[in-house]
Amino acid sequence: MNQNMNEILARELATKINKLVNIPLIREEDEQVFFELIVLILLDVILSGLDVNSNN
Repeated sequence: MNQNMNEILARELATKINKLVNIPLIREEDEQVFFELIVLILLDVILSGLDVNSNN
C-alpha cells in the first residue's frame, strides 16, 4: 500500500474508533487527529512486518 492509501484507511478507521470511544476533556477534532496518528503508526508497523516476511 502506498502512503496515500494508508492515510485514507487510517482516517476511515479512526473515524469509526472515534465514534465508539470518547476521551473526556478532549475535543472531538483532537480525538480524531489522535486516533488517526495511532492507526497510521499501527498500519506502518503491521505492513512493514508483512513486507519483511514476504521477502523471505
